[in-house]
Amino acid sequence: MSLSYSVDKVDKDGREMLTYGTKDFPIAFFDDDLVKVSVPWHWHDEFEVVIITEGIVNVKISNSELILKAGEGYFANGGILHSANLKSVTGHQHCLIFSPNLLCSKDDIIRQTYIDPVINNCSFPFVKLSPEISWQNKILKLCEDAWQQGAYEHKDYPLSVKADLGQVFALIIDHMDFILEENIYTNNSKKDESRIKKAIVFIENNYDSFIGIKDIAKSADISVSTCLRLFKDILCTTPIQYLINYRVQKAVEKMKLNIKKPIYETAYECGFSDAAYFNRRFKKIHGCTPTEYLSKINTL
Repeated sequence: MSLSYSVDKVDKDGREMLTYGTKDFPIAFFDDDLVKVSVPWHWHDEFEVVIITEGIVNVKISNSELILKAGEGYFANGGILHSANLKSVTGHQHCLIFSPNLLCSKDDIIRQTYIDPVINNCSFPFVKLSPEISWQNKILKLCEDAWQQGAYEHKDYPLSVKADLGQVFALIIDHMDFILEENIYTNNSKKDESRIKKAIVFIENNYDSFIGIKDIAKSADISVSTCLRLFKDILCTTPIQYLINYRVQKAVEKMKLNIKKPIYETAYECGFSDAAYFNRRFKKIHGCTPTEYLSKINTL
């Protein structure tokens, strides 16, 4: 299957448009250098397992915040909004993203017994994986083995990957009561997250235009006060701050693609009307000016 590369590409609903593996083996294996690869707020229908292999990473997922160090990780259910931010100088993670169809067909007894109880349980958004807890450590080892087998296409890797991940779901089902006790995620949580997703999609489709909080709230069919509350509760920020951060993120992507283009032109293209303001916001987020950032990236 070989390693895949992280690419920021979403459809009209904000879902990632990456092809995870192939039709007959729908799984992708990522080795993310978190200095070079950002993990902004996103979601996808597939399951995701992340194992931190180096550094300290701040993961925000389902109204929760996890500070994960090397050896720890998490399993995320399909459709769950999440993001990650590197908190150390360097950092890497191994990531597996796969469809339920990898393990069985829709009418299979495995699907009914082990997969559907996870997919259909709105109270199970994710589970943190710690090597200090025996059954979670087993999941981490199984997922790392699946990653190694698939990423480097070892002999008979399709069999090994499916066997490893099958055991993962068996462990999850066996410890579902513990997982549900650890998470507070209800139908209302799911409804609120759906509203936030609409607002995020609107911002990502219109970040280069003049938009305000009223426009963002309207896109999600909610009031301004509800919009403010949901962004604070779920994303730990404000709608306008999210918009500004997203504009800076897109500016970084554009600067990397064309390092010779004047930075002020890129700023205007990303919705900033003032280059000085762009520089201030950029430095607040990245700790350096746009010019310094490009210089640092080019030396990595």
